[in-house]
Amino acid sequence: MSPDPAGAPGRARIVVTVLCAAYMISQFLRSSTGVIAPDIAHELRLSPQSLGVLSGAFFFAFAASQIPVGLMLDRYGARATTSGLMLFAIAGSLLFANAHSLFWLSIGRVLMGIGCSCLLMGPLMIYPRWFSRARFATLSGIHIAAGTLGAITATAPLAWIAIWIGWRGAFTGTAMLAAGMAALVWLIARDTPPGQRAPHQLHESARESLWQSLLGFGAVLANPSLPHLLLLQFVGLGSAATLLGLWASPYLHDVHGLDGPARGTVLLVMAGCSAVGMLFWGQLDIRFDSRKKPILLGAGISMAMLIILGALAAPSLATVTLIFALMGFCNGYAAIAIAHGRAIFPDHLVGRGISLLNMGGMTGAGVMQYIAGVIIGQFAAPGTPAPPGAYRTLFGFLAVSLLIALLNYSRIRDIRPGHVAETG
Repeated sequence: MSPDPAGAPGRARIVVTVLCAAYMISQFLRSSTGVIAPDIAHELRLSPQSLGVLSGAFFFAFAASQIPVGLMLDRYGARATTSGLMLFAIAGSLLFANAHSLFWLSIGRVLMGIGCSCLLMGPLMIYPRWFSRARFATLSGIHIAAGTLGAITATAPLAWIAIWIGWRGAFTGTAMLAAGMAALVWLIARDTPPGQRAPHQLHESARESLWQSLLGFGAVLANPSLPHLLLLQFVGLGSAATLLGLWASPYLHDVHGLDGPARGTVLLVMAGCSAVGMLFWGQLDIRFDSRKKPILLGAGISMAMLIILGALAAPSLATVTLIFALMGFCNGYAAIAIAHGRAIFPDHLVGRGISLLNMGGMTGAGVMQYIAGVIIGQFAAPGTPAPPGAYRTLFGFLAVSLLIALLNYSRIRDIRPGHVAETG
């Protein structure tokens, strides 16, 4: 398979652009409850635990979708799977925009999670067929960084849109945008360059049966590197989603007294630094000639920032903003973690392997957001501000969790860029 195929570099760039733009929808919906959480809680009288359930519904549904998504990717290809599942995101956004209870809001979030469940894994199946293996981490970083623009839109821009047309109107508009992107993915994002065939396009007799596809998960689960990466995904993505996706906004509201646009501005800084970090860290594996070292560095700095937030009794808003910005920047190590996960699986198991890792990450996000809601709920009644001690306890919990994950990950075998792990 030739990387960057002759005659198709322009087409390859268009494919990347469309897939990155579609991923923005996922990142927006994933993070969208953050800046408007105090408004939803006030309107519907939701407790901190209920906010955790509401935000976590997206992640649990996303995670539960990963096993069928992995099978669909390997059997039917990324283009059909991605564009088809986006129909659920459209329906979920419309339902969320018109819901008036925690139950229906949560069902809307569930549909969003299902609809967005392939917007990262699908492109990560396509990129290695259009570009060289050594560029995978860089492309992963570009994809996640571009998608982070969606998370940026879910900060200050969403706060202002909510003032202008209401948060319900914002989600109606998101549904319309998602419909347009689903059509573009179907029309433009091909699984392989011209003249090449993906595994799912082989003659029926050469393809895996459904039973063989299911058995492939056994080979994935037997990979000795899987537990180390799985825990890192669980805690790493879980910590980032707990802060940027939900609890940073209530923290800024309860402890620092910020209104919606002001909270959105701080979250905008964090999300913007995250986008820059994805581009920066996505190339560090090549510079270090290692995937393990930059991951340990980035996650280690994030853990240190959480420790500082938990230790400071009354940090200034400027200090908090700086710490959030640095944490957002260091979250870029996630691009290399994805590349490390891609490298431990043989090509015919990639869809199932990286989908399982993504399932771990999204499950972690849902679980840790819920635990965070329980922690905050021990200090505050529904509809009332939580004291600083509640958030300091939360930061300490996230720091300890990340420390455990890093100690476990440090035992994994490194795989240099451009190299493939031995199978078996």
